[in-house]
Amino acid sequence: MKKDCSITSHCGGKVVEDQKKEAVIQEYLKRIDRMMGLLVRRLHAELAQNLVTGVTASQFVIMKKINERGRMTVSEVAGDLFVSLSAVTAQVDRLCRAGLVERHRDESDRRVVWLALTPAGKEVYEACEASRLKVIGRYLGQLEQRDLEKLLDIYTKLLKIIEADNSQ
Repeated sequence: MKKDCSITSHCGGKVVEDQKKEAVIQEYLKRIDRMMGLLVRRLHAELAQNLVTGVTASQFVIMKKINERGRMTVSEVAGDLFVSLSAVTAQVDRLCRAGLVERHRDESDRRVVWLALTPAGKEVYEACEASRLKVIGRYLGQLEQRDLEKLLDIYTKLLKIIEADNSQ
């Protein structure tokens, strides 16, 4: 006699098997979420303590973006960091007052204002970056190379998933 393989029964306990898989996945997600939260909070606090005095984590990230490109507009920085234009403008104003970032009008289009690190800003950025790498290296440096490669692969895959999701 032939089995009745209706949609509700899924033959041979497939529904139960799928529910077990889903429960295992949910448990993994909870554990990953908890660990990521702990890692981010602990590293963020330690990294913030190791910045050059007077530079906030937000300001460092802005300086890092500008350093990567050489020059950027406030709009470009805000877009890259997924934050509001006003939030970036306020931080850039502080960086300009501190003499770490300067604004320059574009020669061909006076409406465009470029941001660039000053020589002092470049020095401060490099000091912050060196101390950040030292903190990160203290922990990640204890992992074997193959583990670092796996971690990098996973982060790369996650970033691609996020970027694909954001482009939809």
